[in-house]
Amino acid sequence: MIVLMGVGVALPLEAQVMGGPDFMKGKFVTGGGIGAGFSGNQFYFGVSPQFGYRITRSLEAGARVGYDMYFYSNYTYGSYFTHILSGSVYANFEIFKGLYAHAEYEKQCLLYSGKDVTNVGPSWYDSLLVGGGYRQYFSENGFVYYSILYDVNWDYYNSLYNNPFIIRMGYCYCF
Repeated sequence: MIVLMGVGVALPLEAQVMGGPDFMKGKFVTGGGIGAGFSGNQFYFGVSPQFGYRITRSLEAGARVGYDMYFYSNYTYGSYFTHILSGSVYANFEIFKGLYAHAEYEKQCLLYSGKDVTNVGPSWYDSLLVGGGYRQYFSENGFVYYSILYDVNWDYYNSLYNNPFIIRMGYCYCF
């Protein structure tokens, strides 16, 4: 992910205009994000591909799917996995020179697995995300995006997010 975003910074940028640049080619947008990390007795991996359609030069709508996997190992609970499957529909509107507003409805399913896990069924969560971000265009077909979203439905006990603010970064390609 860092390498892909670095490409956006390293390449010369074209002039950006309101509602997305004139040079952007293609109506279909594909891309998303990928991540991994570890800390002590925990490992994380996540992938979230997306597919969208540019309705106008400024308006895009689409869908995102996601899979996040956490592995935990400790003396109290043994070793187990947490799986989060998600699906969402989104729309974003580019306001000015790469700045955009974003709205998204997300449905998440939480599952546990492992030899010590018993009688734990799936749990379902809904999120309504609103916010904005910035697109850094670096070619006629691609951009890197950075967004900060707020989960309107966030509740400490009924959400899979640690807090109501979600930060996303990723890469998209238009064709």
